[in-house]
Amino acid sequence: MKTILISSWLGLCSLLPLAAQESTTAEPKKVTGRLAHFVCTHIPKGLKNPVSLMTGKKITELTLSKRMASGPIKIPADGIVRMVREIPNPNDPETPLYQTLAQAKIPEGVSKALVILVPAPKKKAPLIFDTRVKDLASFKGGDYLYMNLSPVNIAVNLGKKTIALKPGQDQTYKAPSLTKSENVPVRYSYYHPTQQKWRMLSASTIVLRATRREICIFSWDPRYRRVNYRGVTFPVSPL
Repeated sequence: MKTILISSWLGLCSLLPLAAQESTTAEPKKVTGRLAHFVCTHIPKGLKNPVSLMTGKKITELTLSKRMASGPIKIPADGIVRMVREIPNPNDPETPLYQTLAQAKIPEGVSKALVILVPAPKKKAPLIFDTRVKDLASFKGGDYLYMNLSPVNIAVNLGKKTIALKPGQDQTYKAPSLTKSENVPVRYSYYHPTQQKWRMLSASTIVLRATRREICIFSWDPRYRRVNYRGVTFPVSPL
């Protein structure tokens, strides 16, 4: 299923009062119901981590990682999850205000979601992330999600399959039924914008495991004008 792009629509400084807040963490106890996990492609310098997530009037502290999906948080009835930062309230010091740094809305019918945080353009300040929501119903153990956040075309050769990714696109490689770990050759290539030809990024072997989902994110390094890529592991929770 295609990743759903959720544009953080609070372009202005959004201040959210919270009279009776409840602070908790995502990991200590089992969370049930509709669940969301988080991963970020880049952690901005100066961002306090763990971050604060607001669902309704509840504040949850969650640690972000570029390499591993987070533990779950419960999706509220309205489906809206905000990353917030507490700021002083000049009118009532006892009641904090919260500034929205990112916002995602998980669609109805999605019971388990992965929220992917992507750095937002500076013009969207104070928002620091845009969000993409992946429905985990279509993301099984052994699958690979490939995301192209670069401005060039990317090609992934995984075994006998070729996955073509235009800028901004994502595709999921659906693994066959796995009874044991399976080694598969992989090659990443990109279309060079000035040389007008395909160039190889790397070639290696990956291991498909039924106990893990993997994400590969391609991005652009403006300093060296080249494509970078990074892998993110998302374990499959036991039933």
